[in-house]
Amino acid sequence: MAELTADLLSDLLSRDPQRVWASACAVIRLHDPAALDELTRHLPTLERQTVDLELGGALFPSAEHLQQALRVLRAHRDGRCGCTVYPDYLFYNPEKEAQAGRIRILSADEPPDWNMNYRCQCTACGTEYAVEQGEYHYTWWQWRQD
Repeated sequence: MAELTADLLSDLLSRDPQRVWASACAVIRLHDPAALDELTRHLPTLERQTVDLELGGALFPSAEHLQQALRVLRAHRDGRCGCTVYPDYLFYNPEKEAQAGRIRILSADEPPDWNMNYRCQCTACGTEYAVEQGEYHYTWWQWRQD
């Protein structure tokens, strides 16, 4: 695990847009408390070193992935449940979060419509969310706490 966090930290601080983007996406999906503890220790440095970083992005600003990774680390630092960051980011797929055991899907519209609604509950804290799935150039999910 130490090697993983060292690699993530190195990539996040590299200022290389591709490495930062890929590592930010990995942090967003990271749920190992020890790894999050280690990365959170470096949060002030990460915030300072990435504040003006241009990451590009055609349809969606890639900097949002970095900002979400920082929100994940802040939530962990502050002792908040990982689900509290869901409403800030459009790419938490309820199906994948359920497969990972982080949420339970309580109900969902019948597929195959791209525009669906879910009711979900966090398996850690019990918070319930209404999740709207939409589609434009990519599929997105908007989480709202009930």
